Amino acid sequence: MTGATDALEQIEIDAWRDYCAAAPAGFAQAVGLETAELGGPLLAMCRRIDHYQFNRLIGGGLGADDGEAFDTAASRFRAAGLANGYLQIAPGRRAAALERRAHSLGLKRVERVWVKFARGPEPAQTPDTALVVAPAAPAEAMAFGGAVVAGFGMPQSLAPWLAAIVGRAGWHAYVARDGDRIVGGAAMYVAGERGWLGIGAVQPDARRRGGQSALLARRLADGLALGVRLFATETGKPLAGEPHPSFSNIQRTGFAIAYERANWTL
Repeated sequence: MTGATDALEQIEIDAWRDYCAAAPAGFAQAVGLETAELGGPLLAMCRRIDHYQFNRLIGGGLGADDGEAFDTAASRFRAAGLANGYLQIAPGRRAAALERRAHSLGLKRVERVWVKFARGPEPAQTPDTALVVAPAAPAEAMAFGGAVVAGFGMPQSLAPWLAAIVGRAGWHAYVARDGDRIVGGAAMYVAGERGWLGIGAVQPDARRRGGQSALLARRLADGLALGVRLFATETGKPLAGEPHPSFSNIQRTGFAIAYERANWTL
């Protein structure tokens, strides 16, 4: 892997590691949340949620990993009965060998790749929107979590996990308001001069009003003020004929495509 790829993968790993550590103990036990450090890659699992967002090997080939992380992740997914976990390979000198390892483990490549975006320290433009974006106050933690999971179409039972990052060191959580109602939210994780933007969603009845672009712009502006020099985010690449609002919103705020990342699954 190149140094640039390493940095973009690492800030995502750092964010997910801390996001998992933030989960309330009772919630973590209920969903079977666990993580494992695998010589560079991070394995994050929720044994009772068979969804790729919560079961991923991030950073395949990073650091000292030359394929053993794939063996471990595939074995743990199978043992937990998780059919939809993703094992992710970023481009680099080990990618071809890791793809051969994936084939040997009986994994299949997912049609949809994820696109990793990168952005430097250029000023962010403020989009025109009637929605108001502001940092989430501690008293709004559950409202923030509830709005985001509603935006993703996920169960409200996941809201406490998101709520746990409000006010947590390294995290910056934001809400989007339509009048007095919180209709969306997003987060940024900052480690030194690197920032990861994720967990962004707006509820269906408040979309097409510039909310996602405003959440992106506010995070970029605040990240620049904190000294961030490299921003990273990612989303799935649209398949032929699919709408791609998130993909377009990211590019409109000055992000450039850094690379595509393959996903493998059981």
